[in-house]
Amino acid sequence: MWLLWVLLTIFLIAGMSAGLALGMHLLFPRMAERARIIWAAGLAAFLPMSLAFGGFFLEANVAEDEFLLSVVALVLLTFVILSVCCLPPAWYATTRLGRGKETVPEIENDAPELIEG
Repeated sequence: MWLLWVLLTIFLIAGMSAGLALGMHLLFPRMAERARIIWAAGLAAFLPMSLAFGGFFLEANVAEDEFLLSVVALVLLTFVILSVCCLPPAWYATTRLGRGKETVPEIENDAPELIEG
């Protein structure tokens, strides 16, 4: 049963990464693709891990010897989630949305201007 929850969480994080890439494609069309991929994947990786960091730092005892090791483990897990679960969906969504479009679409309007001058 726990495997189902792990897979559901991985798919949720991947979907969030692709969704953020789509949203950034719509909201920031002039942003570079590489920056859009990194921002979307970074946000999707850090949002779930912020709960882990918050819970850890609320209960952590800084005087312990294992504090630094625990922080390094959390940071390493964040980068694993970023590289394995978040970057591929963000890259895929961004490249699929940008396929065949070299310029930003602009609205063409042939109607005459109401106010001249």
